[in-house]
This record gives sequence, structure tokens and C-alpha cells, in this order.
Amino acid sequence: MQLPTRVFIAADTDAEARKLVQTFKQSPGFAVAGFGLADRLIQVRDGVDVILIHSSELGRIPARSQATVPILYLVQGETRTLRLDRASAVLRQDASPAQIRAATAALAAGLHVESLSTTAFSDDGADFALQEALTDREIGVLNLIAEGLTNPEIARRLSISRNTVKFHVSSIIAKLGAASRTDAVTLGMKRGLIIV
Repeated sequence: MQLPTRVFIAADTDAEARKLVQTFKQSPGFAVAGFGLADRLIQVRDGVDVILIHSSELGRIPARSQATVPILYLVQGETRTLRLDRASAVLRQDASPAQIRAATAALAAGLHVESLSTTAFSDDGADFALQEALTDREIGVLNLIAEGLTNPEIARRLSISRNTVKFHVSSIIAKLGAASRTDAVTLGMKRGLIIV
């Protein structure tokens, strides 16, 4: 079994930090290694795969220059103006929990992450923004499909009925504009929805 991605969370307020802790707390594949206030973040302990920073004043954060692990910044407004090293990424503060988790997992895996607002992805010259965002449950099911599990195996793993799994799979295929389960996995990988 793969070890969980260990995340350290820093935010301007304790309430913001605790809200981000909940983004990871109930999600398999993640463990919160700690959290604190961004302006007091001096050194992050060993055993952290990604630092998540939610702050309106990124320039004041000491960890920005001292971090030896990737950093995911959550910022207000335009993200293109930030100059980051290749090991870091930036998302807008209104990013969904699923987007935050996907970016965190990608950074931990050593992948480069860019927000859709800053990068135009293309597949045969066509943009591929989701017509409708996948729910957290659908992203979980998509990841299980990527692991090669069948509908009955997914139903057992998630403790849901086979019909519910069929519904989720159909919804995933429709939302991604995929032709099959395999195509949905391929598109999910391209869009950073599948945790590698």
C-alpha cells in the first residue's frame, strides 16, 4: 500500500488553517503533518511532502525561501503575476477541495502544476475544460477505476451498491466527455484528477 501524502498547512488565521485541514482529513491518500499561522512559519519539520500556504501576503512568509519540499500557494485574484520555482504551484483561493488535493498529490509526485487560468491545455488542439466538475466521490471512483478495479470491487471498497457505482461511472464518463472507462482514465490523468 502506498504511503499517504504528508501535508503541512499554513494560513493567515487559525480558522483558515483548520478549514484546509478538513480538506485533507477525510480523504484517503493524505495525512496532515501539522498546521500553523503563515507569518510564524519558520521551519517545517521533516516528514512533510508538500507545504500548503493560504495567505494574502506571500512575501512575508519565511518558509518561501527555506522550503526543501514543494509549496502549493492559495492566493486571491490573478495567479500569473507570481514568480515561482518549478517545484511550487499556485491556485486561486476559490479552488475546490478536489482541485487542492489533486494539485497537492501532483506536487508530491514531482509533477509540474499550473492553474487552468494560467495555462491552456489542449488535446488535439481543443481545450478540455470539464463541462461540469467531478464531485469528490466521482474523483474517488475515477481513481479506483484507474487502479483497475471493477464495479463490484469498487462497490465493496466504498461500501456502496453496484448501481450507485454504475451511476458514478456513467456520470464521470459524461462529465469528462469520454467514450469509455479507459478513455475516462486517460482524460483524468491529463487533467490531474488521478492521484499517481
